[in-house]
Amino acid sequence: MPEPETPPTVNEHGYPDATPVAEMATEHQVAYWKHHARKHETAAKAAPDAAELERLRAAEAELTTRKAAELTDAERLQAEKDAADAARLTAERERDEARSEALRFTVAATKGLTPAQAKRLQGSTKEELEADADELLKDFAPAAPASPPRAGGARGSDVGGNSSVASGAERYREKYGKN
Repeated sequence: MPEPETPPTVNEHGYPDATPVAEMATEHQVAYWKHHARKHETAAKAAPDAAELERLRAAEAELTTRKAAELTDAERLQAEKDAADAARLTAERERDEARSEALRFTVAATKGLTPAQAKRLQGSTKEELEADADELLKDFAPAAPASPPRAGGARGSDVGGNSSVASGAERYREKYGKN
């Protein structure tokens, strides 16, 4: 006779901890989902509503204004200088990046590279970029296309040495014997 299964030990919330939800008894699944729903409701209720957020933003703005008013002239000037220095450094970095990109695309254009290939060029000087472009061209240059074979016999300006109307008429007379 098989031994009866011992019921799983349930936690304070009414469901077993080490049992997957799919294997829980119905009453344990109900307790599990109730617990998690209550947990989410509590978190949602604890979050500030729109009015509370607006009040917090207003308080932060007032605090910032008061702090600015409490600064001495020297502190205010130092803060303005720091902000100006940061803006100058950002502008210089953007300028240098723009110059570098312009130089890269200039070198690429002179070497006949595509814009996609230009983005891959490495180097900080014109000479370095040109050397990298030459290396790129050497590694990825397309093979010279072979001229396709001509079909249909002799025709066109590339056949024969003389391509004048008179020479064409002469060849016609030779071929068909007419005057």
